[in-house]
Amino acid sequence: MKQFLLPGWYRGESRISLTGENFRYLARVLRKRAGDTLAAVDTSGAAFVMRIVRVGRTGCDAELAPMAAAPSFPPGIRITLMQCLPKGRKIDLIVRQATEAGVGRIVLVLSEHSQVRPDEKDARVPRLRKIAREALQQSGAARLPEIEEPRSLVSIAQSAEEWGTALFFHERPLGGATLHQLLAGTPRSVAILIGPEGGLSADEAALLQGAGFHPAYLGGSVLRVETAALYALGAVKTILQERDAWIPAQQESRG
Repeated sequence: MKQFLLPGWYRGESRISLTGENFRYLARVLRKRAGDTLAAVDTSGAAFVMRIVRVGRTGCDAELAPMAAAPSFPPGIRITLMQCLPKGRKIDLIVRQATEAGVGRIVLVLSEHSQVRPDEKDARVPRLRKIAREALQQSGAARLPEIEEPRSLVSIAQSAEEWGTALFFHERPLGGATLHQLLAGTPRSVAILIGPEGGLSADEAALLQGAGFHPAYLGGSVLRVETAALYALGAVKTILQERDAWIPAQQESRG
């Protein structure tokens, strides 16, 4: 379901005027005319019904009425994707898919095998925020994710208490609990760390485990980095949103 992402300056007004990129998206892409309505969401996730009341050559006016937001899935749990930077523009697809999947935060990570071009530094995050905005409007996701500037993997490990239940997905089994076991409690936030091409080094895996991150296994096949991110998000989200069904069943089987 397509929706319109309200500008960052929006503060709950019942009527607004839109120009520039916002106007072009409504009038040229969505082809909205006076009298048309559509779903809208602000940057905090609040949902609205938006009615176009005037369309001019360079701008339009719209009225907004609050409506109940669709429930988030999994309810009440914030998911953070920590993605080690891959080659080229693969991060663009990862951000798009993560936004569609409903993550609340995306942290870019510099790891041993990350390959980063110096000329990407200043333009990368603004470009990714634009991609996330487009993905939210096209998919109907509940909230725009925060996208943060790159941080070193060492910094990520040193701030482990910030992440809640913290997982790193690895191409080899490193022992420990299953993904169901790791998510069986009542986490308020879950962080998922995905390596770049070449994966995480042995030293990096040991650093993360020493900081309290739990290793999770992606299975026997070798996955492309963009596939691994979506695979991990899908697995975690499914387990979390179905936990009210599988935890009682698990307890019953033990009884």
